[in-house]
Amino acid sequence: MRFPTVFVVLLWTTAACREAPPAADVSGRSTVIDASRVTVVGTSESLASVRDLSVMEDGSIWVLNSTSPFFLHFAPDGTVLAAYGTEGGGPEEFGSPVGFVDGGVQGEAWTFDSRRHLLVALAGPEAPRREVAIPRIAVPPGSIVSGGDLLDPTIRVGRLGDEIVLPRSGAAFEPGRLVEFRLSVLGADLVALDPATGTTRVVVSLAEALDDPAGDFEPVVSGFPLWFRLWSVCGDGIAVYDRGAHRVRRFGSDGAEATSLAPPPVPFEDATPLQFARAVFPLRMAEVTGGVDGTLTAADSVRLLNQMAGALSASPAELGAYLPRYVDLRCDDGGAVWLRPLDLDGGALEGARTWIALDPDGSRTEVTFPERFDPFVFSGDRVWGVQRDALDVASPAWVDLPPAGP
Repeated sequence: MRFPTVFVVLLWTTAACREAPPAADVSGRSTVIDASRVTVVGTSESLASVRDLSVMEDGSIWVLNSTSPFFLHFAPDGTVLAAYGTEGGGPEEFGSPVGFVDGGVQGEAWTFDSRRHLLVALAGPEAPRREVAIPRIAVPPGSIVSGGDLLDPTIRVGRLGDEIVLPRSGAAFEPGRLVEFRLSVLGADLVALDPATGTTRVVVSLAEALDDPAGDFEPVVSGFPLWFRLWSVCGDGIAVYDRGAHRVRRFGSDGAEATSLAPPPVPFEDATPLQFARAVFPLRMAEVTGGVDGTLTAADSVRLLNQMAGALSASPAELGAYLPRYVDLRCDDGGAVWLRPLDLDGGALEGARTWIALDPDGSRTEVTFPERFDPFVFSGDRVWGVQRDALDVASPAWVDLPPAGP
């Protein structure tokens, strides 16, 4: 997969500086989960990089792989029940599966195929294929795009009752208009599709419902901000991070705002040139090597990193504003919203190990997960995710959250 050079060039000209976040707000609870609490479900030699994960009611796990086979189905005891899904144009193949429908559909895992612009049920390679076409007039092909890291094609899709919620952007990418395109992605309409009737409705227009994310943002260089679009179906409504107001806004299924929650203070304001260079290094490397799978020698990587850091001239505060504060938002069965801050020292646009859980009553808890454990699904007192070993080999796994303290 080649990465459009214009994305990398414009992105690098926005290069910002960052520094480690200040100490967390002392209010609320905090807990650290030890690595010994991780239970690995199973593994497979077919797993490369896990893009998404879905847990079924019977405890089995579907994993979206970054390469063929795209889908692996693990039984609760770790047995691989199915491994299938190849890229192509055939009737049983997939164009570009980019994420699961959060929560599944009627107890089954479903995926969104962005290239074919449809939803596909996952029941195994031997089961008859079932698809739901997405109305092309209401939701044009190409209007559902990733709202996060430009190198990550994963797209959040959620289930709201009997409807499936899709993020529809209004502007197509045009050369020279990357800023407008990115802002359109951030202000997407969250459109609910009824699979039974094919009808759609806008639940929430992020551009209209949220504060202007730019606020007093001053573009000190050409390019565009790297902010993420963060939302999730949360119970019978939708939760969204509002960057402009620094709030988590919750909307009912009818689109009316229900509550607004306050996270801790903004996790960071400034950054150093080296921190920023580390954050966007994969993007620059993709340009240099001609694709997202390219590699550089250790010496070339250090040289490129130093060149990137040395090219930055704006102040840490000015350029730090270009960066996302949080890189993920998810909800659990109890209605709590989980936010993952950006890890300024982790490299790439990676998330920190510590997540912030905001309960519906406004109380909050900070939970630090073990190293190399990537959470995907928050279910009751259990968090399902992926445990990566020292070689980044991934395995589905889970951890139990400790009981809430006083």
